[in-house]
Amino acid sequence: MRHSWSIVSLAAELNELGLQCKAAARCDEGRAHYERALALLVGQSTSDLNDVATLYHNLGGIEHARGDYVAAERFARRGLEIRTALSAADPCDIAADMVALAAILDGREEYDEAESLYRDALCIFERTPGERARDIAVTLGNLGAQYALRGRLDPAADLLHRAAALKMRLLGPCHPDVAVTLNNLAWTFRLRRDFARSAAIYAEAVEIFQRSLGVDHPKAIACRANAAQCAAAAREAVTA
Repeated sequence: MRHSWSIVSLAAELNELGLQCKAAARCDEGRAHYERALALLVGQSTSDLNDVATLYHNLGGIEHARGDYVAAERFARRGLEIRTALSAADPCDIAADMVALAAILDGREEYDEAESLYRDALCIFERTPGERARDIAVTLGNLGAQYALRGRLDPAADLLHRAAALKMRLLGPCHPDVAVTLNNLAWTFRLRRDFARSAAIYAEAVEIFQRSLGVDHPKAIACRANAAQCAAAAREAVTA
């Protein structure tokens, strides 16, 4: 039993290393840690399948981060399949798997299935809104961004407003995750040709990115470019 416990502990440490590598954008190294952890757990008859599902979830996340949506979907579906089959699984863990898979499906333009997963996950998270407020904010933001892509601009703006307000309350007004949602909200108003409102929200997002991440961070640069495109579109609308 001591041997089995040490293997489980090593797998947990490898999973943590994988998470750190993903945060540092060292995706190949992160995947190697996850795969080693998974190999250790799968070889143990007493392994907790919830931990196995989490590793598949994380493998899907690291492939999503580097844009391999096919591999990401395969891992994410496997993790959700394993977790859903567990009688003692936490419904919120299942919902988190749903959101992760939905984000990958957005990347593959499989919007209908992704929307259904987001909505099902929201129903689960909203049973305990105090505990899962951040998950709710992420899910609202993802679904809102998807709606904007699909041209469903009014519900997109509503969802993104709600997501931004929740993130501001949870993370503070200067967190880069807030700026990501504001950037998407500004884009939605730009698509609605409400250029004045879009410009104001872009300016807020740029300020947050620059204060929290620095002027030269890729997210700050991209947001400034978006703001410039909005200004150009506004000028064209005046002269048209």
